[in-house]
Order: sequence, then structure tokens, then C-alpha cells
Amino acid sequence: MLNIMLVDDDFPVLEYLLQAVPWCSLGMQVQGCYENGLKALAAAEEQLPDILITDIGMPHMNGLELIQKMKELQPRLKVAILSCHNEFSYAQQAVRLQVDDYILKETIEIESVVALLQKLAAQLKEMDKESGRINRLQQMKNESAYLLMDKFMNALLYHPPLFPERLAEQAKDNGIDFSRTAYIPVVCIIDRYEEAKKRFVSADNFTFAIGNVIEELTQGPEKVAIFRHSSGKVILLFPADYMKHRHYGVYEREQMLGNIQRALTKFLRIHVSFVIGDKANDEVMLRESILRLLAHAVEARFYSKPGVLICTRPAQYSSEDLYIHYATALNQFIQIAIEQAADRVDAVISCWADFIAGKLYEPKTVREWFLKIMMDLQLKFKSLQHFRSDYTLEVLHQSVLNAESLDQLLEMVASVLNSTFPVMDKVYMQNQRKEITDAQLYVMRAISRRVTQEEVADYLHLNPSYFSRLFKKETGETFVEFTTRTKMEKAKELIDQTASTVEELAEKLGYDNKSYFLKCFKAFTGFTPSEYARKQRSNQI
Repeated sequence: MLNIMLVDDDFPVLEYLLQAVPWCSLGMQVQGCYENGLKALAAAEEQLPDILITDIGMPHMNGLELIQKMKELQPRLKVAILSCHNEFSYAQQAVRLQVDDYILKETIEIESVVALLQKLAAQLKEMDKESGRINRLQQMKNESAYLLMDKFMNALLYHPPLFPERLAEQAKDNGIDFSRTAYIPVVCIIDRYEEAKKRFVSADNFTFAIGNVIEELTQGPEKVAIFRHSSGKVILLFPADYMKHRHYGVYEREQMLGNIQRALTKFLRIHVSFVIGDKANDEVMLRESILRLLAHAVEARFYSKPGVLICTRPAQYSSEDLYIHYATALNQFIQIAIEQAADRVDAVISCWADFIAGKLYEPKTVREWFLKIMMDLQLKFKSLQHFRSDYTLEVLHQSVLNAESLDQLLEMVASVLNSTFPVMDKVYMQNQRKEITDAQLYVMRAISRRVTQEEVADYLHLNPSYFSRLFKKETGETFVEFTTRTKMEKAKELIDQTASTVEELAEKLGYDNKSYFLKCFKAFTGFTPSEYARKQRSNQI
């Protein structure tokens, strides 16, 4: 549907055109009628028409001035002048403004107006078709340029430079001329790439859109080469001279990268981080610089917030074993799940985030540590009825190892924890008596000491004999059986997670007698603690 704007200070003429022309059948609609050019221009700034029919002589702004200003806003605008004037000077100005037709009011006929509108509509359709063809050709040209750059960079990075002269020629063909300047590589990493690309038709369209925005912002006398390295990464090659200049105390490089970040957020709703590499004076140095940059870029931003600008330098990671804190962390998360303490999730996770970031453990180790915690949490609750998680074990494994940052890992931990709350709700609801739920929670919280049936009955203000019968009736097992089973499950966890001795296990679970603990463990699992540990290790090999 084409939009038409009618402008004339002669109201009867406007009314006549509005009523007499079969707009709908022509595939058109009148978006507005205005009595002077000033009002029409204000409306056009809000919504541009496809066709303008205007008088010349009007107050505040005449038709010729209106046409000039609207052509500046919309070059493809089709214009017909409707006027009482037939002087040659008006016709000359109309020609200069590329007016499409000039109709005198004295000779106006509705059939001629309809024919004119049909002609203008056909011209607009042809213009759109041509514009589309030009855009497609330009896109093909851009894609070809990208493909040539991709081909050159892949040859540079992943094939031995056997023919340096040929490589130099290919570099020049792609606008990279080391005889004029050195280059500094910068890798642009798309934050949460897998999530961001879902909003686009394909990964290629996503990458092209990013490349186009960057190319638009990096145009200038010194060309910035753009190379799409892989999913989620784009490499920029800045001429070294470009990187030296300061603008109000800020390097041009940093100002440009900040502009790119803001533009990608505004137009594509994505966030990116930049990691800056080392200067290269020739193709061989460029190859080494880019490979070094790619090797460190992802890890360099693990502890950084999205949208950062950082120079890549190998970090000095902590030599301390993160796993000595594993049992403490897992126990805290399990307690949160058991007690359904949703209000403690953020605080506990933030505490571990600060601890890990402060120590600066190697990112690979942190990913594996959190993966084990989340898998153990899921395994802890998988036997419970109705348990559902956002992550299968396979998806969890892949997601954690591909996590870009510590913040992303912590979001996953929170998601796994939150998924346990409705599970515990349903488990507790299976017991019809609140007293039983409270008793089970009491035992779980006091897992590290000996808990008697009399102690729990007193806590619940119940007679011990009555409590014993009630517990057996509601759960199908005695209180002692439940307590022993809970402690033995905890013992298995401790064996899996720590190198505790039998004495230490017995002490952590509130057993004064090591022999009695061994007897209970073998009755529950069929193995001694050492046999169980060997079996678990062999299963992991």
C-alpha cells in the first residue's frame, strides 16, 4: 500500500481529490491532507510518503520549498504539482527539482489524475526492483570480499608460509600492505554467541550483519581489515599508525572499539568484548601474533565483565588446588537445596565467585570444578520423584565447558539449585505429616553428630513411642533406618569427594565407634569404604 500526501490551501480541491480518486483500488492510501507546506513537512518527518501531490502558492512554505526539503528526506519521492500557475519560471524550478508531472487545476480531470498515479506507482515499483538488484549485487560483492579475506587468513594461519612473496601479494589484494604500516590484531568476541545468533535466520547472516556494522564504523583513510575467524569471533587488523593517535587523551583504537560496542548493542542488541594483540611488522609476525591472540583471548576475558577492552597477556594463575574446597562448596549447595533456602542462593554463589576470582584459579580448572558440583547436585536429586532439570548431563557438560565467563558459570549453578526447590517441595508433600518432614530435615542438618530418636521427639514435642510409630507409618522405615541410610549416603559422597580415612569418615558422621561405622557401611553398600573407593575409581577410568 503506497502512502500519498495531499497539500493545498484550497480545501475544496483537497476534498474533491480525497473523495473522487479510487485510492483503495489503486493500492494507495492518503496518509494526510495539509493546507500548507510547513505542516506537511512536519508530518513527513514522522512518516515519509511515497507520492506527494502539492500546490505551489501556499502560506508559511510554498510547494517548491516543500518539494526540495522532502526530496532531501526521501530521494525516491515521486511528486506531482497541482497548481493554477503555468508560468515558465515555475516549470523551470519544477524541472530542477525533478518533479514528475505538472497539472493545472483549470484542466484537472479525475481520469488523468488516476492515470498519473498509476504511472508513478509503476515507476516506484521499478525503482524498488532496481534498488533490490543493486543491494543484492552489493551484498554479493561484500560476501566475495569477505570470502577472499577468509581464504587469505586461513592460508596465513593454518598453512606453513612456504611462499612469502605470494602471501605478501595476497595480503595486498586484501588491503594489508606491510610496506606502508605495521598492523595490530584485535579479536572481537561476541558475548553469549549461541544465545545471540538464535535471533537471526542463520549463523552466516548473523556474522555478515556484525561485519557490516564494523565495516561502516571503521571506514576512513586507513583501512581496517575484517576477518571472520570462527563462530563468535571476528578479527580486526588495525594499521599501527591508526592505533597511536590520541583523541582527547584516548587512543583512537579505544575510541573506535567503544563506538563499535555501542553500535552493535544499539542495532543488533548484542554485546562484544575486545582483546588486543601484539603489533606485527610482516606476514609471519602477523601469523604468530594472531595465533597467540586466539590462544589467550577466550581465557583472558573469563574473569572480566561483558564489553571489556583488554590486552592479552598470559595470566599468572593460582597454583593452589581448588578441589580442597570442593566438599565445603557442595555441602553448602546441598544444604540450600534441602532447606529450600532460595534467599541464600545469590549470597553463597557470590561468596564463591569472589573467592575464586580473588585466588585467580585457571579457568579450565574452574569450569571442571563447577561441572562436578552441578553433576553431583543433579545426581543427588535424580532418584527423587518428579525431578526435572534444565540441563541433561550431556548438555550440562557441554554448556559448562563452553562457558565464556565466571558469571555464566554461576548462572548455571543458580539454575541447577533453583531446579531442586520444586523437587523438594514434592518430596516433602509426599509425607502427610509436617512432623515427619521436620524430623527428616533435623537429621540432615545434624548429619555430623549422633542424633537419637528421643532427641528428635523432644524437638517435635511428641512422645518418643508415638513418634516412632508415626515415622514408620508415614515413611515405611524406622527412624534408625532413615538416619543410618542418610549417613551412609553422605559417607559415599565424602569418599567420592575427599581422601578421608575411615576414622575421619566416622568422626564426620557422628560415629564414636569406627567398627560400628564399618559394619553399617558394609551392610548398606556391600563393600568396605576402601573397596567402595577402588570400585568408584575403576568406574571412572
